[in-house]
Amino acid sequence: MEIQEPQICQAVDQFIDFTRSLPPEVPMLDAKLAGAIERLRSDRSLNRLIHGDIARGSSSGRLGGARYLSPRLGDAIDIECMITTNGTQSALLLLFYHLVGKGGRLLAERLSYGALRELAGIAGVELVGLDVDEDGILPDAFEKACRKGGVRALYCNPTVQNPTTAIMPLSRRLALADISRRYGVPIIEDEALGRLHPDAAPPIAKIAPDVVWYIMSATKGLAHGLRLAYVVGPSRAHCDSALAPVERLSFWTAAPLLTAAIANWTLSGAADLISAAIREENTAREAMARCALGRFGLVSKPGSMHVWLPLPAPWTSDGFARSAVAAGVLIRSAKLFAVDNQPVPNAVRLSLSTPSSRRAATVGITRIAALLDRGPAGNVSKTIAAQCG
Repeated sequence: MEIQEPQICQAVDQFIDFTRSLPPEVPMLDAKLAGAIERLRSDRSLNRLIHGDIARGSSSGRLGGARYLSPRLGDAIDIECMITTNGTQSALLLLFYHLVGKGGRLLAERLSYGALRELAGIAGVELVGLDVDEDGILPDAFEKACRKGGVRALYCNPTVQNPTTAIMPLSRRLALADISRRYGVPIIEDEALGRLHPDAAPPIAKIAPDVVWYIMSATKGLAHGLRLAYVVGPSRAHCDSALAPVERLSFWTAAPLLTAAIANWTLSGAADLISAAIREENTAREAMARCALGRFGLVSKPGSMHVWLPLPAPWTSDGFARSAVAAGVLIRSAKLFAVDNQPVPNAVRLSLSTPSSRRAATVGITRIAALLDRGPAGNVSKTIAAQCG
């Protein structure tokens, strides 16, 4: 596919942003939210929802959460094993304090969720990266780390991994579950994008619910501003133990009105429609990126919200990110996803879903392709200035 740089002029404050992993805007969202609020209002429950809360979430809110998780975990979720929190980061902090503890060792993919290192630092947790391949964590690396001792938990993101887009096959998930059981090392499975990829291999939590703490938020599958994440623990007793030190605190609790609104969406089918629209938009943008950047070695999955771009020499990831800024595009270097100080691949992540429109995403993808075609010697800033002058 021949790439031509669009003749589009943009001010400096109108960069095309591929840095944040946000779901694309869905036109139906406003009407669906208004409808949910109106239904809650007709039930005369708004006053109760605004003025009160239940630490681990109401039964109705957790039933809605179970419905939200059902495309991945099935219909037999025990809501007594479920906790509602105000987002993935709060859920992770709870689990780091509970499972790992200050000074404890947490394993994770060598490249992982960008906030993981900061969260581990806040919790006083030692974070150790594991080697991976195109299918995710290498079981041998996990077992070797467990044999050394001192490991308290494994954090992993097996479905469209952030940032590499790896989807762990069933055999690999089974192997990790087996190692987890043999060494008594629980798994924290963050399936942020699982709802958008329902046909991926089943979650480890479905295979081995006795050793897995499962997290899925509403942020990727519905809307970024919905700060709500569901946690499913191995048992009610496990959940009670995790919450005991913080049950009187509110930093981690989900807003009851928000929980009720999303429960209304899930039980009415609105959540399925919104997630389907997000999948459709993600699919279109990923296909455009694959068409334009596939010849440069792009790594992605059909419908993935972000893509992984290895860089040819003599590009470096930091240098490419700087040149992309000069071309009017914001991206993230592999270094921002490193969990420890080991060397990282020479690559960048593009979150295709962040731009406000498909047209803007196309322009950004085209600029990245043009930058790769020109190479590091190309004077990008003058080229863009000439087009906008």
